[in-house]
Amino acid sequence: MSKAIGLINTSCGGDRALNEQMIRDLAHRHGYELAGLLTITENTYMPTTQIVHTAVTNDAAAILAPLLEHFGVALRAIAGVRTVVAADGTLTRAR
Repeated sequence: MSKAIGLINTSCGGDRALNEQMIRDLAHRHGYELAGLLTITENTYMPTTQIVHTAVTNDAAAILAPLLEHFGVALRAIAGVRTVVAADGTLTRAR
């Protein structure tokens, strides 16, 4: 079973418990073992680097989030190295 990490960006708002449950459900639905959950804020230093580093160190093939907006401006860079899955049905395979 491939691994994935979850991503929650607190700047996007939403209920934390609901966001976490959405990520767990996504992992189950797509057949991923959830290796961890990363929370970033508007004050996170170099969020793109932190997200990719967390995925690499956890040997995660994918990064899951409640909505694409949780990736912010990092989406394009992240989608180049890992599969991105959002609860709204968006799936972007790494190139």
